[in-house]
Amino acid sequence: MIYQIIPLELGSIVDREVFQKDNLEIKCGMVYKLGSIVTKHKPSFLKYYRPEIGICIEDIEGASISETYNGEKVIYFSQNVPEALEQELTDIFYGISRKFSGPYQDVFQDLQWQFLKSETFIFGQLEIKEIDTSQLSYR
Repeated sequence: MIYQIIPLELGSIVDREVFQKDNLEIKCGMVYKLGSIVTKHKPSFLKYYRPEIGICIEDIEGASISETYNGEKVIYFSQNVPEALEQELTDIFYGISRKFSGPYQDVFQDLQWQFLKSETFIFGQLEIKEIDTSQLSYR
């Protein structure tokens, strides 16, 4: 059996990277309009799952992203990031900077931002479907 975990609300799968520099923080990544997670293990996280907080995919045994659709890049800053710096980092993130080029992760690190972690979350109301793997082989 394969278990497919499907969020019932749009924008409920998020890939997030976190960077820090001194006491400043950047959270950026992708928010997917639609998608699903799959695992070969029967989901046991539901007994403590809180939809408003969600769960990190790494905390679901054997889980991986199955599919995602309509991803949108997003970036957020801690409140203490100066507005001019926010604008410069936003331009780098979206690839529109005239001053810097290359993947934003590399540019952030070149600017002394320390990469902390990369995580994928799912949140909101979820539907769990059991998929019989023997049916998949007939398609």
